Amino acid sequence: MVRPLFLALMTLLAFTLSATSARAQSAESGATADFTEAELQRIRAEALAAILAYPEIIEEAAAILQERRSNAALASVLQDPNTPVLGNPEGEIALIEFFDYNCGYCRRVAGSLRGLLKDDPDLRVIMVEAPILSEESLEASQASVAAFKLGADYEELHFAIMGGTGRATGEAVIGYAGEQDIDRDAISEKMESYEIMGTLSQNYGAMQAMEIGGTPAFIVGRYNVDGSLSEIELFPGAVPVEDLKLAIERLRQGS
Repeated sequence: MVRPLFLALMTLLAFTLSATSARAQSAESGATADFTEAELQRIRAEALAAILAYPEIIEEAAAILQERRSNAALASVLQDPNTPVLGNPEGEIALIEFFDYNCGYCRRVAGSLRGLLKDDPDLRVIMVEAPILSEESLEASQASVAAFKLGADYEELHFAIMGGTGRATGEAVIGYAGEQDIDRDAISEKMESYEIMGTLSQNYGAMQAMEIGGTPAFIVGRYNVDGSLSEIELFPGAVPVEDLKLAIERLRQGS
């Protein structure tokens, strides 16, 4: 059966094209190129009739708009050079994690995630810092991203922070990065920069656009040549790593 949204849009398009054609003919004859009030009323009437006949159009259109916004927000995060990528940076299948360093559930799944990285060397793993729990979390992420930009081994740094016994703070992260000989003063300066804060703000925006309400949250999808993600599957919460493996395998098998 033809989708109501498609039917309604085609009806509206037909009347719009008809009015546009009439407008073009008027322009060629030297008349005004604007729609007449009668033409505008006709278009509005047909659009309203389509909506009344198929009220689900509103929901479908809203869903399409939300999907576009979500995809655009996610693409901006994926294409940000400040977003760390672990595993195979050219991997066709991507696993994305939104996390907070002081999230207990994030810490619990960190070991499983590291195991997945080791077991699946073809997987592209994208780490999205989402410090939503506290000011300490924000400062920890600021320091982490700053250290990454200054040359720290992000995988080593990330799992050291996740494996820590105390609260993750900016100072604690600077300490971990210092063990990699990353200049502590440079981290302290860079973590307050517009560049770092802009990345974290962008990450918040992506969470909101995708209606992700907490951490951790995982996304499995196919990474496209234009830097976007398709065939997206969202996993909110600390899901078993086996569920992520199954989703990854489904994508690889094309089903």
